[in-house]
Amino acid sequence: MRRRLFALFVTAAAALAASPAYAQIGIGGGFSITGRGTATTDFRHRGISRSDGDPAVQATATLSHNSGFYAGVWGSSLTEASPAGELQVEYYAGYSREIASGTDIDVGLVYTSFPDASPLVDPDYVEAYASLSHTLGPVTAEAGAFYAPEQDAFGGRDNLYLYGDVTAGIPFTALTVLGRLGYTTGGLAPGGGDYVDWRIGVEADRGPFRIGISYVDTDLDLPNADATLVASVSVGF
Repeated sequence: MRRRLFALFVTAAAALAASPAYAQIGIGGGFSITGRGTATTDFRHRGISRSDGDPAVQATATLSHNSGFYAGVWGSSLTEASPAGELQVEYYAGYSREIASGTDIDVGLVYTSFPDASPLVDPDYVEAYASLSHTLGPVTAEAGAFYAPEQDAFGGRDNLYLYGDVTAGIPFTALTVLGRLGYTTGGLAPGGGDYVDWRIGVEADRGPFRIGISYVDTDLDLPNADATLVASVSVGF
């Protein structure tokens, strides 16, 4: 599975290499498509590795309408030892719009699926999300939440994730500094408890490519949730 995903990423990267980074492709009727392929040294989900500290390949595609509605799919390879299988796929749909100058809202639903999970587990789950962001010059601040109601994947529990993001472009450079502080409580936290995660990093655009490195950590005392540096390279259209 991982080899097939890697081959898919390499093919997509070659096809997109001549495209501007993360530009929208209009397809008529007010619709546009964006896509991205990424290779990363570790797949950290809210601070916890879902690839067992191994590299992962990821891809996403989003169909958007100028009314603000959008839908898409995102996928990542996982660790081969995971009972949830070697692939995570997220299907999402939502609505985003500017409600004031520089201020945007975003609401939607995401279904997280593990297509090749062991038949002995039921890891799929659904979350609702909402965020509010504001941009002032090169700085954007965002606050948001993901809420998952009680589901079998969490042992009949619910889950809440709260986060705050800040991104700041450095003037006269291709660099962007980014940071996140998150808080998880419920079924997605180890042992059904709660924990805090944080991330700080920098990204740079080079033609169709985006290169990044981040420091990621949590307050958990677990092997797959300790401090690490995560590097990534992505190409998109």
